[in-house]
Amino acid sequence: QNNRKFTSMKNLSVTLLKICGYFMLTCFTGLVVWANWEKPSLSDELNLKPINLVVYTVKSDINTSDSIRIANTLKTTSGVSASTVNPGYKTVSITFYEDQVKESDLTRNLSKVIASFSKMNFDDMEGPKCPIPSSYIDTFLNIKHTLCFR
Repeated sequence: QNNRKFTSMKNLSVTLLKICGYFMLTCFTGLVVWANWEKPSLSDELNLKPINLVVYTVKSDINTSDSIRIANTLKTTSGVSASTVNPGYKTVSITFYEDQVKESDLTRNLSKVIASFSKMNFDDMEGPKCPIPSSYIDTFLNIKHTLCFR
């Protein structure tokens, strides 16, 4: 009697392991198909480095000479791919390569030209927002990029 129960439990365990294995294999196959289904983005096709964006809010008014000084300072900073000074909204937007320049270096360089400014926090902005945290989206995009064989 005990031997039959043990054998049936063993068979049940093996069956459950097989089902879990097939389920995991199906999920992995689905991920690989999903990752290779659509055409890669242009940045992936050209193997471009990712860029970062930082936006600073300036506390005082920005005039034309301030804009020129800011632009010249950022132009000479290694790793900055583009910058925009918007006097109307009192903002300075900078795109940069993080492997060449750190955000702290940009802040230090900008403080030589502007007396008072702060980094704009996009999470504090009002309006519609994505309910899914960006870290989850980034994780799925990294999985997709890793499993893409093109």
